[in-house]
Amino acid sequence: MHVTHRARQTATAAKVATALPAPLLSSTCRNWNGITVELHHFRGVDAIVPVREHIVGVHIAGSVTLRQSRGRRTCVKHVRAGDITITPCGEPKRFQHAGENVVLLLKLAPAFVQQVAGEEYALDPARFELRENFGTPDPKLVAVGKQLLAGLEPEEAVGRMKVDSLAIQLAIHLLRHYGTASASERKPVHKLPPRKLQRALEYFDDNLREGISLAGVAQTLAMSPGHFAHAFRQTTGLPPHRFVLVRRVERAKLLLRDTDMPITEIAHHIGCASHSHFSVMFHREAGLTPRDYRNQI
Repeated sequence: MHVTHRARQTATAAKVATALPAPLLSSTCRNWNGITVELHHFRGVDAIVPVREHIVGVHIAGSVTLRQSRGRRTCVKHVRAGDITITPCGEPKRFQHAGENVVLLLKLAPAFVQQVAGEEYALDPARFELRENFGTPDPKLVAVGKQLLAGLEPEEAVGRMKVDSLAIQLAIHLLRHYGTASASERKPVHKLPPRKLQRALEYFDDNLREGISLAGVAQTLAMSPGHFAHAFRQTTGLPPHRFVLVRRVERAKLLLRDTDMPITEIAHHIGCASHSHFSVMFHREAGLTPRDYRNQI
């Protein structure tokens, strides 16, 4: 009887995976700065997962009873679309559920989060940490996650800049809402001085046909990318990647209206990789295709 019980224990232990199944989509080959994005479709899970990064799980679809175990602590909760889980880096965690769901995993490098914390709030990395969260709604995190998922599509001219900006937004949101530092420990972020704002706008306009990066524009202003992105949004109401997109469409409208330049050439002129990408981007912003916009003038 004792032998049979031990055999059952061994068989059960053998079923526990040491990693999650391969993702449907992953940003690993993109070499994004500080963040990895993975889309998973799970059909029953029982895995002990190493946690080398801060992991945000965004539950996209499905409804399951999820069991998480870390150290001596075990939690069980029913999670559904719109819920999020947060697992700070540290000891491995066991994930178990018998159902089926679609989950977006956002993995942030600890060094990246520490960098953002220092740039944004002057926080000492030794004096703050992120707290675990298990299965609560967070519409902001879900929205950022879905935008990062869209970034796994063929990269756009502003794709890398958008990802950098969203990664910073994600880190700031985690620090604000799931960090141990109090509000009094976080320094306020000020708007860009008029002179620096003007230099940023000139940089964008001069490089619309190029692949603009946060690091590039921040370097011209002697600022860190994270500090620039946050200060720019405080000043203009738009994140840098969104502002550049609007600027590109405005330039395209001008060229469509005032020149006979072929549409494929206009696409190249404003930094779009292809005619189709330009048409999708323009239609999304203007409500018309470039050809229809030109024909109605």
